[in-house]
This record gives sequence, structure tokens and C-alpha cells, in this order.
Amino acid sequence: MGPQKAIHAIGNLILRLCYHILVSGIKYEEREKEDYEKILQKKKEQRMIKELEEKGYKIEIAS
Repeated sequence: MGPQKAIHAIGNLILRLCYHILVSGIKYEEREKEDYEKILQKKKEQRMIKELEEKGYKIEIAS
């Protein structure tokens, strides 16, 4: 992806975010670093589970 495409993609993301904030009327709140780390950890777990299931393993999540 070239620099122009990257700039366009980021601009598009910011515009869509602003649109959704304005339409829904919610207050924007900046997330903390810990919040992002939790989200990334959850996504990593989901990817790992999906990969194992594709290989034939049955995964049960412990509570």
C-alpha cells in the first residue's frame, strides 16, 4: 500500500468515526492502553481457537 492509499484509508476511518459519533449522539471517550491490550489479547485468542478448530481440534472455553 502506497503512502497516498494509506493517507486515504486513515482519512476514511476518521470520517466514518466522526459520522457515527454525530449520528448516534454518544460522547467520545479515549480508551486507555489496558483496554487496547485486552482487545488485542481477545482477538489473538479467537485467532488461535479458529486455527485449532480448522485443524480438527475441539475447543471448549473454561469459565
